[in-house]
Amino acid sequence: MSTTTTAPTLLSRYARLPQIAGPTYLPLTALGRLPITMVPLAVLALVTAASGSVAVGGLASAAAAVGEAVGVPVVGWFADRRGQRTVLLTVVLLHLLALAGLFTALGTAGTPVVLAAAAGVGFTLPSVGGFSRARWLRMARDPHDVTTAFAAEGTIDEATFILGPALVGAVGVLGSPAAALLTSAGLTTVFVSAFALHRTHRHTAPLPGAERRAAGRVPWTVAVPVLGMLCLGTVFGATQTGVTAAAETVGSASLGSLVYAVSAIGSTVTTLCLVLLPARFTLRARWAVCGLGLLAGAGAMALVADRLGALAVAVLFLGLFVGPALVTVNTLAARLAPQGRGAFLMALLNSGIVLGVATGASAGGALAEHHGPAWGFAVVAAAGALLAATAAVAPARDVRR
Repeated sequence: MSTTTTAPTLLSRYARLPQIAGPTYLPLTALGRLPITMVPLAVLALVTAASGSVAVGGLASAAAAVGEAVGVPVVGWFADRRGQRTVLLTVVLLHLLALAGLFTALGTAGTPVVLAAAAGVGFTLPSVGGFSRARWLRMARDPHDVTTAFAAEGTIDEATFILGPALVGAVGVLGSPAAALLTSAGLTTVFVSAFALHRTHRHTAPLPGAERRAAGRVPWTVAVPVLGMLCLGTVFGATQTGVTAAAETVGSASLGSLVYAVSAIGSTVTTLCLVLLPARFTLRARWAVCGLGLLAGAGAMALVADRLGALAVAVLFLGLFVGPALVTVNTLAARLAPQGRGAFLMALLNSGIVLGVATGASAGGALAEHHGPAWGFAVVAAAGALLAATAAVAPARDVRR
């Protein structure tokens, strides 16, 4: 009886999203955010192949990630003041120029110039996910629709985090590392431009000066959600490297990608069902539960790191809390966004994820290499524990107008 009444409720919640934004909106945002998951890995492969040095390739990938972490909030700041359409179209053009600069540097310049060019590629990489969430803040009048939209966005993020690197690998194998980066450039040109021109951009028109000043500044308390995103990014990076190290011990590092992809299954289910949770289960409480769940998942992965089948089950359990954590932190942060500041705030959260992935991958990879995969998962545990702890200081006041 309960299933009969719950299923239509769940479906009806998500059916409202195409009614608000149009039937092509969510597929467009999904394809438009693929490049942001492809570029660091594609840069790594291209620079490694061109220079013959994995170390130089790793530095170039890190430079692209740092450039992205710095550039996304800058682009978001301009988008709040100039409108998303103009800023995104400009950034697409600058990104293509930066890619041309990287290809030129690989053939004619030394390592410092290559690293600077890679940083430029990351700096000009548009964050469709952040801009899309900022649009929902302006498009959706009902807070329940915002929550549902953020759950859908979180599910799309999970899918692109899996599909983007897989696409880089497939194109790299069938073509070349250069072809993978050019594929990302093509996706950016077509789908980010289409997203910029989608009719929903009208909801992101900049506020008049007086209204913008009246809306106020982004409060300093947004540092807590940014820290939460840093923790989640660390979970992503450390889990990827830990699972890869575990797969390598059984003779096939490529199996690590398949094991890690299992996390998306549990994450998708719990994220989509998140909209059915009662309001009395507060965002702070959800935040704490997700952090503790990630901590438990890390412990389970460490215990079975030497058995790949059992590790896949533990990764599935971890995934149950990943998507809900993303949605919860994003939703709470959205409540802190003054009118007309959404793109900048969502961009800050994206930067937290990017820096966290780099932190988790480097720290988890180093521990896994020197002490075994189980120690790599210790970084996941630390990030989960910190995420749970920050729930106590997560701001609850709604400043949106």
